[in-house]
Amino acid sequence: MRILHFISSPAAGGAEIYVRDLSIVMRECGHDIHMVFLQSAAGEGRDLKFEKQFLESLSQHSITYSFIGKDARSKPWVGGARLRHQVRVFNPDVIHCHLYYALIFSFFVLKTPVVYTHHSFELSLPRIIYRFFDFRVKAYIGICSACTNLLRPIVTRDVIQIDNAADRRRTPSRSINRQSREELVFVFVGSLRAPKNLKLMLNSFSVLKNRNAILKIAGEGPDRNELEILAKALDIDKKVQFLGNISNVGDVLADADVFLMSSAWEGLPIALIEATLIGLPVIVTNVGGCAEVVHRCANGFVVDSLDVIDYRAALEKMMNSAQLRLFFSQNAMEYSMEYEIHGAVEKHLDLYHKVV
Repeated sequence: MRILHFISSPAAGGAEIYVRDLSIVMRECGHDIHMVFLQSAAGEGRDLKFEKQFLESLSQHSITYSFIGKDARSKPWVGGARLRHQVRVFNPDVIHCHLYYALIFSFFVLKTPVVYTHHSFELSLPRIIYRFFDFRVKAYIGICSACTNLLRPIVTRDVIQIDNAADRRRTPSRSINRQSREELVFVFVGSLRAPKNLKLMLNSFSVLKNRNAILKIAGEGPDRNELEILAKALDIDKKVQFLGNISNVGDVLADADVFLMSSAWEGLPIALIEATLIGLPVIVTNVGGCAEVVHRCANGFVVDSLDVIDYRAALEKMMNSAQLRLFFSQNAMEYSMEYEIHGAVEKHLDLYHKVV
């Protein structure tokens, strides 16, 4: 098949990484792939080095790409015209939209079937707009049960659940028997923005400031300076390492003992899936599809509230029991197969054939 994916930018976001991995495996299966980006990483104020590596990985797999341009956000007719040009050049069998701007532009390309994946547990637009999208979308994809259940009452087209996934080839091997390690390494990977609720994580981690534990925070975002100030105010600045945007996420995860998320809202985070595939015990808040991963893989704690006391309790339990961490690690390795990328690719291709 000839498949066109439309995503926001070649940046270090979970949805972007996921679509890139899907595209690479689809290409390895013999399909022709073209990726359309709304804008460059620079247009979003994102890391340029990561963008270069992202685009190089596409070229290495003979995946072509193009950019619509940031100005299309305020001029949808411009975005529609540019997408129409890309469709004429590439001639796809299906257009897979991964953001709602792409859906708006797709109304300028009426002959090619459209699939839409909703990557968040939050609706970015009024519900009535999705009924308008029904005129163009052949099928919707929910990335977890929570997202699928969010979409089904507000659209008239089929909503197919295809859980987010990750490529195990990007996750290095990790020894799960690490009781002899003196310093316990907790790690977070993601954007430093309000939805990730990192203030809860830092406030909770302060309970461990006199213990042999450190917290590594990998990612970029506008909240970094504020979070660094908070870490200093909590007297944990020497215990918390802000790594910035990194390309070796797998290595950082492999060197850690516990993966943390404290999000206020989520879809189904790719970082959580990668941590699970690599065999990390996890602590997550009960938002989006996070709990679904833990309930399926039995690899950690789900904190049902956004309360510091509850999150601290989970941290202390994980800190105090090497046996429990080993149990969670073994479960992660045994039950995480459902989140491998090849299964997700197969389900996507089956859906594409149906809508075409």
